[in-house]
Amino acid sequence: MLGVVRLSASQAVRASVPRSLSTRLAPRLVQWQSPLTQSPAMGRFLHTSFPRLSAATAEARAEPTEDATSDAITEFMDLKTKGLIHPRIVDNITDPSRMGLKTMTEVQSQTLNEMLGGLILAQAKTGTGKTLAFLLPTMQNIINDPTFKPVNRGSRAPRGARTTSASDIRALIISPTRELAEQIAVEARRVAYGTGLMVQTAVGGTQKRAGLKKIQQEGCHLLVGTPGRLKDILSDPSSGVSAPKLNTLILDEADRLLDQGFWQELLAIQDLLPDPVKVDRQTLMFSATVPKEVMQVVRRTMKPNFNFVKTIREDEAPTHLRVPQKTVILRGYENALPAVLELAKNYQAQRQKDPEMRPFKAIVYFNATAEVNLAAATFDRMGTTANGRPVPHPLGRMQILEIHSRLSQSQRTVSANSFRRATEGILFSSDVTARGMDFPEVTHVIQVGPPRDRETYIHRLGRTARANKTGEGWTLLHGGEYEGFDQKLGDLPLNKDSKSLLTAAVDMTMQPLQASDSATETITQIRDAMKHVSYDIKRQAYVGQLGGLIASFKNRRHAVQALTDMVTHGYGLPEPPAIRASLARNLGIDRYPGLNLSQGSRSSGRSSQSSSSKFSGRSSSPPRRFAHQDLADIFHRRTRY
Repeated sequence: MLGVVRLSASQAVRASVPRSLSTRLAPRLVQWQSPLTQSPAMGRFLHTSFPRLSAATAEARAEPTEDATSDAITEFMDLKTKGLIHPRIVDNITDPSRMGLKTMTEVQSQTLNEMLGGLILAQAKTGTGKTLAFLLPTMQNIINDPTFKPVNRGSRAPRGARTTSASDIRALIISPTRELAEQIAVEARRVAYGTGLMVQTAVGGTQKRAGLKKIQQEGCHLLVGTPGRLKDILSDPSSGVSAPKLNTLILDEADRLLDQGFWQELLAIQDLLPDPVKVDRQTLMFSATVPKEVMQVVRRTMKPNFNFVKTIREDEAPTHLRVPQKTVILRGYENALPAVLELAKNYQAQRQKDPEMRPFKAIVYFNATAEVNLAAATFDRMGTTANGRPVPHPLGRMQILEIHSRLSQSQRTVSANSFRRATEGILFSSDVTARGMDFPEVTHVIQVGPPRDRETYIHRLGRTARANKTGEGWTLLHGGEYEGFDQKLGDLPLNKDSKSLLTAAVDMTMQPLQASDSATETITQIRDAMKHVSYDIKRQAYVGQLGGLIASFKNRRHAVQALTDMVTHGYGLPEPPAIRASLARNLGIDRYPGLNLSQGSRSSGRSSQSSSSKFSGRSSSPPRRFAHQDLADIFHRRTRY
């Protein structure tokens, strides 16, 4: 996300002063505790115990010191020559054949110096190397422990046997999403290569058993995982996985981890970890955004002896305020995919005139997973004619990828890695990639429909303009949604654009189209591709948008009509897919025209309509097995993506 702020907060420090850096290869990090709550439950989780500060004192302590960077280390090699970080770790980072990094980013330099010395409160934009900044001291903490036993990566326990290092986990990193956990683990393995420090993951999905077997057979010192899966593994005595010597607990994307959805799981994990009073442990928290309420708690409760590291210059605008952001009002939602296609084609045409422009690489966000599936299927099938023969794709060899929660974990990992490697491509995504994910060289973030809140918008936008690169943000909205969208985000630099995308304003309900040749061509390409998308995918996309669109429109009748136009003039269906009358009543839309209520359902005095229709030249009823999945399609674990 753009203009992102990452927070690592620390409190409840040990009373003793850290030992001199010169007495050890690297200092043992002082215990950190989080200030992000005053509730008994949070206190139990983080074991916080500290006096409250006056507002004036806390405000003064939160000011960065002027000499914060006077003796800062700026070259990774200096960490090796000064004996602060294991030589092999530094070699992995600096070796051109591996990571090839030489100079630290500003956030790495400032936070590493402070983390090696004690406590920090760090504020920085995303895409500046914060993961590496917290991995280095965490790994050094593990290696520096005299009881640490390196693991030979080539060795495996015999089949059915378990290595003892499965119960030797020293650091635990908790991430809100599988993708972010996998991303952190990949970087951690690169950094730890050759040190004997074993990194493993614990995430849900189809690969969870395979992940557990790897931990059992190969061992683990640093475990990265999602709350639910970590709780499952650590609470199962038969897994053989435990952390009796845990010395570091890291909560990444803490603001989301502290949401209600993860809270009980975090508490359960805490109960499964060793008592920090008996086993010395530091707790680190990192957050992409710091809500005002959280900062108020930090300032009231932080111990006086913390350092505040701010890597954003006072004269530098946050990224989400300086990146160009355009809002396009669509004639109807049937215009959304043609507008996305036109945007990509326009950029490619500009790049032909200016080869210095970077290749088009975009993430397109939707609010429902079924929409992601539909959009990806449509763009993928544009390389096929009506008779099924391949034709040149309108976007050439551009990669078309999708990622959302209904894919298996292995499919999601393949999509994420393929998009990272792609020079040019479009990733259709749910919010599963919106936080913390690092995709290089993303030129555009396109949001179709209004995000559910301001933070979601900013997190999505943060996938572009990373690491000092440029980027653009586009939001495509139906006119009926604009008022609510403007109320949520009106303080951001959003500019209405009514000229760039000709397809956005075309009345697609008219035949023939009254549009320019280029706009007509683009709309036709989408319509032809839609003919090859299955009815099931279209139906799920329709049902998946019911709840969201009705909530974003002030007038529900207009929302129903917008959906009807979308499926008939965008998806190419003769009528909307059938939904249950009880669902329509629950949504408060059962009396509006345009709905297709399934037979046999009570309909508040209305006569039920038939759901049979013709599709793709075949006369048949839509699959009835989906009729009972309406609510599941609408409310498909959106909070977990």
